[in-house]
Order: sequence, then structure tokens, then C-alpha cells
Amino acid sequence: MNHPRIHVVGSSPRSGTTLLFELLTSCFEIEKFGDHEVSLFHAPREVAGPYASKKPTDLVHATRVIRWDKALHVIYMQRDPRDIVVSEHGSRRGEYWCDFNVWQHNQRLVPKISDNARFYECRYENLVRDPDAEQARIAAAFPFLRMKHRFSEFEQVSKTSDQANLALKGVRAISSASVGTWRKDLPRVAAQLIAHPEMAEAVVSAGYASDTRWTDSTQGITPDHRESVRALHNVLRGKGPAALAAARILRRSRSFRDEFLYALGYRRAI
Repeated sequence: MNHPRIHVVGSSPRSGTTLLFELLTSCFEIEKFGDHEVSLFHAPREVAGPYASKKPTDLVHATRVIRWDKALHVIYMQRDPRDIVVSEHGSRRGEYWCDFNVWQHNQRLVPKISDNARFYECRYENLVRDPDAEQARIAAAFPFLRMKHRFSEFEQVSKTSDQANLALKGVRAISSASVGTWRKDLPRVAAQLIAHPEMAEAVVSAGYASDTRWTDSTQGITPDHRESVRALHNVLRGKGPAALAAARILRRSRSFRDEFLYALGYRRAI
């Protein structure tokens, strides 16, 4: 039997995918596949019922795979890009994790999948402000899910891996304290606006501001141009146009191979 699978992807790293994945597998009767991140192209050797996996960067694959894999259900974690760019990972305190362009790339992919009935967009802000209400919306979107705990009970019932604990910066009661943290780090936001001027309007288009006057708060602020962890460790950093083009071709060929094998029913068993 081809059991339903929920694969959690994100608008960007630091969008809340780890929190949602741990909530799903702690509070619904659904099997956890992998301790932290697992590619869409992997599958468990044996599974007795619905199972969940997550990899923030897999949206590009999910937009195509969901068309032919009727067992696949995708949850897209959306988050205010201003909060994403100021967010830090628990393993790299004091360093920004990623830049606006990562969020922007994934946001452009959403229209390719958003009209699929097995796709659900979960807003991080809704999740942390009213976790039980968001749990009810997820259950309504995917009726095969059976609740065993409320999301609001997460810290009492969770069994997270060490990697997940780092990403979450520790298991604790769900709180909305992380919403709007960009206001406490305006130098970083100012730098991102200089590097990516389109961010001003993108925030509005995503529903996180009514107009671009939100950028007024960065006027007169000295920008913090420190590079993010992802930018610093990009293997293509400093490469010329030929190398970048070759890398794109290689990446696309690998994606085609993986998606072709997936369509034929091949899964890398774990």
C-alpha cells in the first residue's frame, strides 16, 4: 500500500520547518522519517501508515513530483523574509544564516504548486500565535491525519533529535516572541535592502506589510553587511560565469535524473 507522505519544505532555511516537522510527528499519529532532514527522493524501507519528512530546499522538486505522486502531500512553511534574514541557527550563534534571495527564489516557485489540493501553505506567524488553530487547519487540509496531542502541548510530548534541538535552540513552549524580530536588527535589514531592493515590495506582496513605508524604519541606519553562513560557504563563491553555468547544468541534470527515477518508482531506501 502506498501510504500518504507529508513532506515539509520552506520558503527558506530558518522559516520554521524544523518546528513544524517536530509538531507533526509529535502531535499526530504519523511516523517520523529521518531524525532531521531527508530528501524527497528517499523513502523508508518499511512503513505501516502515514509518514512525514522534511527538507527546506526541496520545493523545486516538489512542484513537479506532486503532479504524479498521488501519495505526496506538501506543506510549505512561509515566514516574513525580514525575520528570516536576521535569524540565527543554534549551531552558529552570532551569525546570520541566509539572505533574502533564498526566500525570493522559493517564493517564485509557489504559483507552480499552490493550486494542488495536496499542497498547504502554513504561515509561521499563525503557527506560533495560535498553534492549536493551525493544527486544526492542517488536519482539515489532510484528513488522513489523526491527532494524539495538541500542538500547544508540544514541549511536554516532543522527542527531538540533537540536530533538531540545535535548529530549535532547545525545546520549549511555542511562543510568538520570534515574530517581528527584524525590528531589533535594523542594520541587517538595511543591508539586505541595499543588496536586494526588490525586498521592499516583496514583503508587501507576501502580505507582511500594507505598503513599502515599512522601509522607513531603516532610514539613517548604518547597514551591517556581514555575509550569511550560506553565502560564505557557497561552493560557487567567486566563480566566473562559465563555472556558474556549468554548475546550473549539472544541478539540473541531477534533478532530472532524480525526478525521472522517482517517477519510475525508485526511492533511495533508508
